[in-house]
Amino acid sequence: MDRDLISRLEARCVHTGSSKRRAGFGTLVSSLIMVAAVGMLGSVVLIWANSSLNVEKTKISDDFAKSSNLLRETFIVEDIWLSKSPADYVNITLRNIGDISMNVTSVNVTAVDNNGANACGAPCTKNLDLGAIIDIKQTRMIAVGTIDWDHANAKTLNITITTSRGSVEQIFWRVS
Repeated sequence: MDRDLISRLEARCVHTGSSKRRAGFGTLVSSLIMVAAVGMLGSVVLIWANSSLNVEKTKISDDFAKSSNLLRETFIVEDIWLSKSPADYVNITLRNIGDISMNVTSVNVTAVDNNGANACGAPCTKNLDLGAIIDIKQTRMIAVGTIDWDHANAKTLNITITTSRGSVEQIFWRVS
């Protein structure tokens, strides 16, 4: 009887031992698969986030540089000279008082009467597209050109000066 009991116990130990070995091996394999999957997904997310953040960093630094240069760009209108003969002609004198050079890209001149209506013949508005570069602490005269306006009714000239960085100066010049 002792042999019978011993053989049954041995059979149980062998059966239980092999079952535990297989269960342990499967747990190890599934754990390795999960770690590998998480590692790969984590790498993909990290690469994506890094590239996205680099793009945003570049945009922010470009916007900051543009805004700071815009703040450093300052100019004043020193004089506006109107000539009636031989044709209606406008000259504008600008002084760069900022600490960087600026590029005047357009000048828009419109003649207006007391009621706010246009007081000019054709063309009523003169848009001048130019590339007038004005260095630091430099004064420069910009010739706008011929504008046909009604001298009897025109009371003001609305002048808008725009630079390449986006600075806009609007002046209302009284016509005498």
